[in-house]
Amino acid sequence: MPTDAEESTGVAVATAEAAAPAAAPETKADKETTESSDAEVVAAGTVPPVVEAGGGVESPTPGRMSKPVIVAAAVAGVVLVALPMALSGLLGDTSPGEGPGPAGYAKDLPPDGGFVPGLAAPPADNGGVPAGQPGDRLPGQAADGIPAGQAGAPADPGTAGLPGGQPPAAGGGPAPGPQQHQAAPPAQQPQGPSAPVAKTVTYEGMAGRGCGAGTGFTGVGAYSDGKAGWVNHGDGGCGTSFVSMPMSGDANKDDASAYGLWTFNTGPVTAGSCAVSVFVPNGDVTVAGGSPSVYRVFDRFAVDKGTPVGTFQVDQIGNRGRWVNVGTFRINGAKLAVQLLSRGRDWSGSTKTYAHHAAAMVKAKCQA
Repeated sequence: MPTDAEESTGVAVATAEAAAPAAAPETKADKETTESSDAEVVAAGTVPPVVEAGGGVESPTPGRMSKPVIVAAAVAGVVLVALPMALSGLLGDTSPGEGPGPAGYAKDLPPDGGFVPGLAAPPADNGGVPAGQPGDRLPGQAADGIPAGQAGAPADPGTAGLPGGQPPAAGGGPAPGPQQHQAAPPAQQPQGPSAPVAKTVTYEGMAGRGCGAGTGFTGVGAYSDGKAGWVNHGDGGCGTSFVSMPMSGDANKDDASAYGLWTFNTGPVTAGSCAVSVFVPNGDVTVAGGSPSVYRVFDRFAVDKGTPVGTFQVDQIGNRGRWVNVGTFRINGAKLAVQLLSRGRDWSGSTKTYAHHAAAMVKAKCQA
């Protein structure tokens, strides 16, 4: 039967009879016999037997561990198993089936969530939303760790009953993000002052009897001979007076001593182009009978010493009572002159008609 020591440790100790085929010497009651037996066993190279209270001395089986070693190993195992449980109890009470919390967290969460930076990554919450995702913010805290109300925090419209944020989605999904608003278009930049536009230099004038203002009219070779010579019409005022000039009698030949001349001082336009128009008054052939009347244009006032820059003709009979645009001509030296020639027939068959050329108003519009 096992001894009391075997029952208390749960370790079976082999008997001396199983360890050696020969019968062990009897245990003596006195001290001498025991010491003699021990000496003999040591001399024989065997392991000293373990002496237990109330039992005899037995010799362990060769190749097996001794009882003290086994007992020490069992005690160490019990200590290793019990140490985590003792430490868990020191950290705080846990409910049945709940293991120790992750490193870096405490049982009772402080206002910042219980996470201690640098110890461990925050775990996912019970709703299944990973830490750091929208929906796990604390009330009054904006996304990306910026406290609500501080500069740089994104606008949060808030939700009734939940201060500072929108509720998490059902099932633990992410909460809906803030509404997106289209940015206002950038304000239009004021444009700088535009480059000044060059002002066009122009001139406009009308020449005739009584006009002046840088213009003039001269009836060269004028004479009075009733209806056969030069005939004056009007009261002498500008725009209300004109003369009728007698014809040479030949449609292809001029009287060089008689002509009409209009002059314009076109300053500030010293060089450019001038549009010319001629007015034909009402009347019979003795007043305005040129058919046609021939004109020449000069860029100087001394028409007898220069070459005309252009010529034109006007059918006075067909244009009585109107202005006739006759064309545009180049000028130079701020001078423009229009000459009316005397060529024309003043008779029909053997009958004198006394036909005349009307020398009324002439206009010039010039541009540099």
